[in-house]
Amino acid sequence: MIQTERKIYRIERRNSMNGMWYTAEGKFEPTIQDLCPNSIAKDFPMDYSKDHKTNNKNWYSAGKNKKDMHYWFSKEDATNLINNGFKLMCYLVKEWIKKEHEILFTRESIVFEEEINLEEIWR
Repeated sequence: MIQTERKIYRIERRNSMNGMWYTAEGKFEPTIQDLCPNSIAKDFPMDYSKDHKTNNKNWYSAGKNKKDMHYWFSKEDATNLINNGFKLMCYLVKEWIKKEHEILFTRESIVFEEEINLEEIWR
């Protein structure tokens, strides 16, 4: 766990904080398979990981940087998700755990957030 500020990126439903594979409560719900049937990430193995419940905190998955967002989503995927109620968010967080293709963060550690335009990542 790191205690410095870092900028990260996440596509989520802001009203529920649900992601593409799991609800905010940790229930497996692969929304991406319904909304983006041709997605580059729809068949990624997204098994439950105890890392998301470390130190009695809820940890959420995000992209480490703009480039890594291309690992998870094509421009078509991102556009389709945005058109279905998701938002592309940029967060500045002070508590995070770096993984191979993602970064985990806690909502309590968010010090700044803003919705950004898809063109900042997918030109």
